[in-house]
Amino acid sequence: MKILLTFFLFILLFGCSNFQNKSKNSTIINCPSVYFSSENKVYVQGDIENIDLNQISYKASLNNYGFLKNCTTTSISQNYYLDLLIVVEPINPINKEVNFPLFAIIYDSKDQIIDKQFFRLRGELNYNKTTEEYEITELMSSIDIFIDPKSSVSSITLGFVKIK
Repeated sequence: MKILLTFFLFILLFGCSNFQNKSKNSTIINCPSVYFSSENKVYVQGDIENIDLNQISYKASLNNYGFLKNCTTTSISQNYYLDLLIVVEPINPINKEVNFPLFAIIYDSKDQIIDKQFFRLRGELNYNKTTEEYEITELMSSIDIFIDPKSSVSSITLGFVKIK
């Protein structure tokens, strides 16, 4: 019985030891500079062609960012994990759900575009039950950017995609 227990303990400790990391050694690299696009920093949900404020559900703006984890490289990709702070101001919300199309443009040291990636961020507006109104909401969202490991990333520009 002790031999059987020792055998299973041996398999548990050594047999399942993170075999994925053995094939993908990761190295910490310097994180690139991150910028917000001045033209696409604000997102307005609603009828954009109509200037009437009654047709606008909410306004969102990129506020801040931070790297969630270390920036790393493997034999497969370079990995950048960004946390974003988005401030959403309800104007005439239809419901509490909000979602935003976001782009990330990745540049090399010569300011040449290496890659463009697109994301969809979702969240919910805060609702105050006592005043029965939606409140300005700070949403935290994460995006994971993966780039070819041979690329040399210098900076990343983020912005909202304008849908017409």
